[in-house]
Amino acid sequence: MNEEEIYKTVGFRIRQARIAKNMTQDELCEILRLSRASISNIEVGRHRIQLHVLYQLAETFGMNIRELLV
Repeated sequence: MNEEEIYKTVGFRIRQARIAKNMTQDELCEILRLSRASISNIEVGRHRIQLHVLYQLAETFGMNIRELLV
């Protein structure tokens, strides 16, 4: 799996987890203190997610961080 595929897969898992929690991108923006554009770019794999943000996402979704990784 190349770098682009990794970020796309992680982004897809983040999007799935957000939707499963019935959360909008705007709601997630408020929690993470990121712009909506950043959330959108993370979900499609265009934005390289920072490690601390990945941990915040896992905590927000009530997941283990490994569930968001490839």
